[in-house]
Amino acid sequence: MSASTPLSHKDYTVGWICALPLEMAAAKLMLDTIHPPLPLPPTDQNTYILGNIREHNIVIACLPSGAYGTTSAATVAMQLLSSFHSIRFGLMVGIGGGVPSSDADIRLGDIVVSEPTGTFGGVIQYDMGKSLSGGQFQRTGMLNRPPKVLLTALATLKAHHLTEESQILTFIANIEAKAPHGAANFVRPSHADCLYQVEYEHGGSNDCSGCDRSRLVSRPSRGHDEPVIHYGLIASANQVVKYGRHRDQLAEDLEVYCVEMEAAGLMNDFPCIVIRGICDYADSHKNKDWQGYAAAVAAAYARELLLVVPINHIENTPTAQEALANAAPCFDVPFDLATVPVIQDFLGRQDELEHLWDYLQPAIPQSQKVAVLHGLGGIGKTQLAIRFARDHKKDFSAVLWLSGKDEGTLLQSLSSVLPRLPGESCDNKAVNDEEVEKRARKVLKWLSAEGNSRWLIIFDNFDQYSPIDSDVDDGYDIAQFFPTADHGSILITSRLHGLTELGKSFPVHKLEFKDAIQLLLQSSGLSVDNTTEDLDSNLDYVALADCLDGLPLAIVIAGAFMRETGTSVEEYLQLYKDSWADLQSCSRPTRHYQQGNILETWMITYKEIQESEPEAAMLLLLLACYNNRDIWFELIQHGLNCTDLPDWFGMSVCSKLYFKTEIKILVGFSLVETNQKEGSYTLHPVVQDWCLYMAESDKHTAQLYGLALVSVGSMIPAPNNRDYARLQRRLLPHANHLLRTKRYWPDEGIDVWKVLASLGNLYQTLGKLKEAEWMYQQALAGFEKILGRDHASTLDTVNNLGVLYWVQGKLKEAEEMYQQVLEASEKTLGPDHTSTILAFNNLGLLYRDQGKLEEAEKMHQQALAGYTKVLGPHHPSTITIVSSLGNLYRYQGKLKDAEDTHQQALAGFKKELGPDHTSVLESIHSLGTIYMDQGMLKEAEEMFQQALAGFEKALGLDHISTLGAVNNLGLLYWAQGRLKEAEKMLQRALTGYRKALGPEHSNTQTAANYLASLATFVAKAGNTPLTPPTILPAAQVVQLVQAARELDLNRRHSSVPESPQ
Repeated sequence: MSASTPLSHKDYTVGWICALPLEMAAAKLMLDTIHPPLPLPPTDQNTYILGNIREHNIVIACLPSGAYGTTSAATVAMQLLSSFHSIRFGLMVGIGGGVPSSDADIRLGDIVVSEPTGTFGGVIQYDMGKSLSGGQFQRTGMLNRPPKVLLTALATLKAHHLTEESQILTFIANIEAKAPHGAANFVRPSHADCLYQVEYEHGGSNDCSGCDRSRLVSRPSRGHDEPVIHYGLIASANQVVKYGRHRDQLAEDLEVYCVEMEAAGLMNDFPCIVIRGICDYADSHKNKDWQGYAAAVAAAYARELLLVVPINHIENTPTAQEALANAAPCFDVPFDLATVPVIQDFLGRQDELEHLWDYLQPAIPQSQKVAVLHGLGGIGKTQLAIRFARDHKKDFSAVLWLSGKDEGTLLQSLSSVLPRLPGESCDNKAVNDEEVEKRARKVLKWLSAEGNSRWLIIFDNFDQYSPIDSDVDDGYDIAQFFPTADHGSILITSRLHGLTELGKSFPVHKLEFKDAIQLLLQSSGLSVDNTTEDLDSNLDYVALADCLDGLPLAIVIAGAFMRETGTSVEEYLQLYKDSWADLQSCSRPTRHYQQGNILETWMITYKEIQESEPEAAMLLLLLACYNNRDIWFELIQHGLNCTDLPDWFGMSVCSKLYFKTEIKILVGFSLVETNQKEGSYTLHPVVQDWCLYMAESDKHTAQLYGLALVSVGSMIPAPNNRDYARLQRRLLPHANHLLRTKRYWPDEGIDVWKVLASLGNLYQTLGKLKEAEWMYQQALAGFEKILGRDHASTLDTVNNLGVLYWVQGKLKEAEEMYQQVLEASEKTLGPDHTSTILAFNNLGLLYRDQGKLEEAEKMHQQALAGYTKVLGPHHPSTITIVSSLGNLYRYQGKLKDAEDTHQQALAGFKKELGPDHTSVLESIHSLGTIYMDQGMLKEAEEMFQQALAGFEKALGLDHISTLGAVNNLGLLYWAQGRLKEAEKMLQRALTGYRKALGPEHSNTQTAANYLASLATFVAKAGNTPLTPPTILPAAQVVQLVQAARELDLNRRHSSVPESPQ
């Protein structure tokens, strides 16, 4: 059944629409030949079966699964006609509910064909009308008749059936040969055709086997099983008729023979005839037994009907689109580009265009639709609306582009449309405001005319919304300018986020990166060849595109500046970073953008916020001091720890509710975006740069950055915080941003030193040791100068610096720091202060690494006793000392004591901190090393894998703790003879250590030695297979265990580098 020569879209003249896959399958079985598929435009989401019946080339389409009803049918038909322009007429073929009456003996398996009467066109939309007094319902509107070519064929076929047998059963019989495996789906059921009395409703079972057969309607036998064809009216609506009383009422009121759910959506927009096979009686006794056969007989009748349509009748019949255009009054108004800021090379946004079309296409539904394109100024809302209008100008009868800048401008825009309307002859311009408004209202009246439902209005640049009942003086209610009739499509572009009460929201976001790169190259006048494929050779463009982050206005302005001044992208990038405001002030937008350059485009919005809500305006500037992504209320609120608080800040963060009322204003103007999943907010990076320009002075900028610094620094969690790892990950981007913008910081003072000390803790625990050391050194110098050498803050910083040196393997420097802290703490704070106790523990870790195991144990025991006394046995800091003792026992060879101690620590950490905390993962990892010491390789692997997965999730792939687990897994795999896996892990560990600790660190050198030893071992082993479970000689395993000990896996944050909170 396959065709050898593919046809084109223009060769198909018959459209066949089904509602169900079963109906589509039946239609396919009626084709003589199946044709290859053809490509479709992005706006057509239908899936088609192409084929022919004799000389008629047919397109078969089915409604989406589960999407039944008139609206869905209209969508499918409209998309079909948009792809296949030569379609002359259509067939709506499928199953329906029979409406038996005294005038029509309709039975299951019969066929009903829509045929016009003197009153109706063949299909009645019975739910379209208006309610009258007394409970009456007056149906309004008229659905079109089938096209003349089909009515002529109908008459021919009816005449033929008066003298000849129908071919329907012959076509049904042929299904077995065409589809032997599926033919059973279309066989006439063997059980009886049952029509129950109208008042007898079905029970709860799936079939009628339990129904009372004494309640059946008595009907004479026909004496044959052939389907009877009934010609008459079909009732259609967006609801299922499932009660006999409703069915009989429709029969009495409208004299219909069948009810269904799709045809009413087609008749006025898709010239067709409706053919229904009867599968039930539209009552509560519905079942699916007859659906297959009913679909088959309907499809067979459709085939028989097409066979009596001569091909020359097809050729002489206007296309469906022509017929619709000729039948309707003339409401065509060409799209006028005179006032539209069109660009010729529109890029990207195909998904947005498709989503708009899905919603706004004129036939779906038959009611007024309002879409709101909202987003940041310069994000491309207007150009997206223009592209949509240009793509679909032939799908709408009229496209009107109106400026919504203010009420007066909108009235002028509407007034100027009047001379372009069909039948209007006014050439002169309106001479006064009264005449302008009169003309505008006349345009709105024309848009509301019956039958004029396929227009599109675009209100561009509507940024001043004031509903009628609002107290806001600025702005106006754009809804007053919507046509009053319930039809047509409206598209609004706005910076306002809160217009969802007017219509459906369509947020406009930044361009995708590849489109942004192409736009940058295109606007700068350089070649776009191979750009997206060869980004490595355009690194400066990539860097600039990152800065501009998909904001079309910023990209076009940058490109135009480079093109017009001969500036290279490298030079522009440097200017952007060093002289942002000066660069923007001498850059002008293209003629397509009428809101000014970057400095001007958000100025009106900001001034409006500043006048009405000054705290919100200040909050916007503060947000710009953070990393532009993932800013949340609690982070900002921590700025209350600042010693110099401005009044507006205390008001803004006094409560989360008040904060949200202010942030809502910024979101409403699209200056800030929300991330509901995280409960956070983001700024576009160009808006962020603009906000810094808007700060009143350097002193003002420093004050804002001081708030941001303190909020980030004071929120850095203590190690015993349950959200320790998650908060670290969220805070790090903000810390990085603050360090990159250090030039804006306030003058050095106590707030700055505290922040640097806290940031040092953050960077140290995340393995960023060079940055942490610089911060500690800066903080220490500041504390010593302001607070003195023996102040608690000074001593905490000395301790943290000692921990850093210990992690770096600088044991001598670390010992000096710890001794300094211990001496000063005992003297000024006392032996029971947590800083003193912490110094004992840290010295214990140091002595362990120096091989002074007895001294180490003494220090740990003293620290354990101190924390137990001061904090209690279950405090996380106390449990940390227990963990340190476990590691020491392992070094001493007391493996059973080490295992018991780590199990105790693991249980304590899980209870106090939760199962995903890094201290829990450290204990799991330590247990793995102890199992490896004992030769329990399987148990060790389980521990290492669990720890590694947790570290990667909590700390990242390159953290020192993660690398320790990676390294030990490599050694374990080596011990198991899994040499390729071992090499992969050891190589990853070495690479990570070099990056995190530098090439000279002992961990890096030890990891390099392991990898070299493995290479030697593999070379010696040659091709000798290693067979489990006797994997390696015992001596080799012992060597690897000793190697694992060399790499101190506990040079991490387990020392708790700050006093317990």
